[in-house]
Amino acid sequence: MKTILVVDDEKMVLRLAAEALASSDDEYKVLTAENGKQAMDILNSSKVDLVLTDLKMPVMDGYELLSFLSKNFRNIPSIVMTGFGSPEIAKRLKQKGVVHYIEKPFEIDDLKDKVSQIFTENSKGFIHGFTLANFLQAVEVEQKTLTLRIRSKGRIGHIYLENGELIDAENDEGQSGEEAAIAILCWDNAEIEIRGIHNRERSIDSSLMHILLEASKRKDEKSRDGGGDDMLDEAVRLAEGHHFKDAQTLIVKYLKQKPGSFKGWIWYSRIIININSIETALKKAAKINPKDPELLEEVKKLKMAKERMGDDPQVRRCPFCWFPMEIKSVQCPYCRSHLFIHNSFFGSLGNADEKILNAAIERYMHVISREKNINAHYFLSIAHLNLEHWEEALNLFHKTVKLSPNKDIFTEQLRALVNHMAMDATTSSFEKNITEDPGETADSESLSSEKKKVLVVEDSSTTRKVIAITLGQKGYEVTEARDGLEALSRLNEEKPDLILLDIILPKMDGYKILSIIKSNAVFKDIPVIMLTSRDGFMHKVKGKLAGSAEYLTKPFDPKVLVQTIEKYI
Repeated sequence: MKTILVVDDEKMVLRLAAEALASSDDEYKVLTAENGKQAMDILNSSKVDLVLTDLKMPVMDGYELLSFLSKNFRNIPSIVMTGFGSPEIAKRLKQKGVVHYIEKPFEIDDLKDKVSQIFTENSKGFIHGFTLANFLQAVEVEQKTLTLRIRSKGRIGHIYLENGELIDAENDEGQSGEEAAIAILCWDNAEIEIRGIHNRERSIDSSLMHILLEASKRKDEKSRDGGGDDMLDEAVRLAEGHHFKDAQTLIVKYLKQKPGSFKGWIWYSRIIININSIETALKKAAKINPKDPELLEEVKKLKMAKERMGDDPQVRRCPFCWFPMEIKSVQCPYCRSHLFIHNSFFGSLGNADEKILNAAIERYMHVISREKNINAHYFLSIAHLNLEHWEEALNLFHKTVKLSPNKDIFTEQLRALVNHMAMDATTSSFEKNITEDPGETADSESLSSEKKKVLVVEDSSTTRKVIAITLGQKGYEVTEARDGLEALSRLNEEKPDLILLDIILPKMDGYKILSIIKSNAVFKDIPVIMLTSRDGFMHKVKGKLAGSAEYLTKPFDPKVLVQTIEKYI
């Protein structure tokens, strides 16, 4: 059994990755750690075959963990998860022997593919041109002993045969024995893989013919009712991904077949935009289960909406709690979440319903894990912003723009967030270490086809990220360093065209770093702009005497920062 260690300080990401890997193959055992130090303890005490790690973590970050792996567990491969992919990160990881990395939020299939590339499966090949039922009958005639691994629409099952007899089965839906075998035989477009022999105890006493007949009967029943609850589940997934038209078509079809489905009427009420139709759908749900808490909450929302709507029957849906509200609403009256960044946005945060937003965050994380979805990325960003999770919001907004660079609305929203964070000291006070590089999204104002390089030396992760995004949008290539030693290392790796240098740094302050730079014949002519929260005439004089080209104070105006850099680069 292969053991995978997943390391990430975000519990939701940790859980999603662990669940995806645990359900993808019965050969995988998943261990978890919330930082590099916990991971080290596990590596020292348990056998691990693969490490999947984040880069940004407290206590010990991903780079330190990778260094520990290269020194002490050189044979254990690793996959890195990062908020942003960039050439710089790829280069640094390659130096540490890491070839694979995936961007967060990740898609589950991408994660599984990367893991599959690492592990060479003990497979004897795939079977093509036969249905699973026909192939099992052939195995029975040949009296073969083998294991079949079955895949269908993201589901995985195993069927165990001994001397041609079906002795056991299991699937990732939690079923085992005869029920699992029948369920697997009902799957459509099954991919059959022959695998090595497993030692299994018999749990199935029925004959193969009995199981095949029962599976055929269930498939016929499923075909007659149009797919049953699978159709509703797919409609819900479409609705969660904001594919409302397709979701509505599917639910209407489902409700024609199952008009007594309480869940079906609840979800239908959530994705239609006419207030009168919503009321009709909820009345039908009430006839089925009138005291259900979920229904009572939806009725409460409808009553509140009708009091506010007036004569307009058309509504839009809150992307977080499904509340039906006026089309031009900027804030949900029910969960009090803001729907986008507007003029009074930053002055009115802190009142949203945390429970609803956290549930929405988990929902959109699942959507992103299934598909590349711009809406899910955007509303995930807004949800984090409503909760004043500044770094998470900034990361996700930047990813949204990268996924859809031609949509001006996303670029404008990102720019508004960056400007606010740059000019508001309260959002730039984080001291957590971070190693991701936000990369670049050059716009029409790019300086030239050849990007100029700026080294940003700053211990605040949020300030580094704000600067990196601000300069990236202007066509600059940004390299980051958290302290003086890392800054000197970056200088040796790649000579920048300009250095932005904070004064108050751990280990070595900005003045000391500046003096080292200016005393070096190779680097002394690189312009250095001092950037610090300190203000005052004496600090500016000290910076000038030490050789700085300019002195800017935090919080800063992004426009002034860019203008100052353009002056010297």
